[in-house]
Amino acid sequence: MTIDVRYEDRRCVLDPAVLDALCRAVEAGERQRLPVSLLVTDDASIRKINRDALNHDFETDVVTFDLRGGGDDSLVGEIVVSSEFAEEVAKDLGHEAMSELLFYVCHGLLHLCGYDDEDPTDRARMLDRQRHYLGAIGVSPPR
Repeated sequence: MTIDVRYEDRRCVLDPAVLDALCRAVEAGERQRLPVSLLVTDDASIRKINRDALNHDFETDVVTFDLRGGGDDSLVGEIVVSSEFAEEVAKDLGHEAMSELLFYVCHGLLHLCGYDDEDPTDRARMLDRQRHYLGAIGVSPPR
């Protein structure tokens, strides 16, 4: 697993060992190689990315880009997460922002593995996998 992390917003900095463990668990469980780039940003930046790339003009937790076939064979995808969004959700639900942010990263990784969350059945399956992988590395799933 190769994960390149870049921080534009440092309100929630991920523990590199925990992030690595999550990525390795997903890779092993899904039997996929997932070299990815991770951008941790704020609500304003993710809103702009969401608007420009997906024509969705609102803040969100995670945006995932599948880069396979895009010319750079070294990366499978790019995951963008908002630490500001994670901080607010975690505060509202009474848990740690780190767990919430890892939940978003896992969601992005699963999108790159082919999971979809468009309908309720697929969403439930994806959430179950997120909980499974976070639990497997000893992180209490936030929901």
